[in-house]
Amino acid sequence: MSKNYFLIASVIISLMFFSCEKRVEKRESILGLWAVEKVEVGEEIMTPVARWMEFNSDSTQTSGNGWLKHSFGTWSLNANKELRIINKNGLLDEAAPFQIDIKNKKMIWKRNEEGQNVQVFLKRVDEKPASPGNKIMGLWKLETYVDSDTDVTSKVNPNNNQTLYLSWDNVFREHNLIKGRRVGIYKIHGHRPEIQMVNYSDTPKFSFWRFLLKNDKLVLTSRDNKIVKTYHRIYKFLQ
Repeated sequence: MSKNYFLIASVIISLMFFSCEKRVEKRESILGLWAVEKVEVGEEIMTPVARWMEFNSDSTQTSGNGWLKHSFGTWSLNANKELRIINKNGLLDEAAPFQIDIKNKKMIWKRNEEGQNVQVFLKRVDEKPASPGNKIMGLWKLETYVDSDTDVTSKVNPNNNQTLYLSWDNVFREHNLIKGRRVGIYKIHGHRPEIQMVNYSDTPKFSFWRFLLKNDKLVLTSRDNKIVKTYHRIYKFLQ
């Protein structure tokens, strides 16, 4: 009886250790989804917005920013923890592989690129991070318009029905302007909260705006700080 008891106990303990080892192995593995927290190039911080990478068990990988997947290819990791990434739709990476370290759901990549030390800091995540550019998509109603510290809302938006629509296909539409409407293309900067806009026209005009999003409020500030426009999110176009 006692021999059976000790045999069963030994088996249970062995299974427990094996289970713990598997959990540790999974936790410390490169497999899965990672978000980039910070990128250091020399003494500069060059962190892309909402950058993520996903490593699969079949040695394939994908990466992107926010909701956009823009790169795919393969990965390899040798016994010296040297990571090599190849993107089938990207440029050839001629630098040395990254030396990586994984610990407690964090990962650090290190290598030298053109004489500068590069460090990439990542964390394990369960879902792809949304970028600020993803979050500002939708329909917005103009609430205030300040020009050179003077509120001119009633002048530029006399009927209180001016709207800005930012579509998923990077087209913007401003409706109910004094001179009708304006349609064009917008682009979100990859490293800072800035939206770049240019209208469809025989004489296109570029404009650059810093944006701040808080709950259902969007604030656009022109690059020269002269104009500040405040919007509120709505869900129906206005007449």
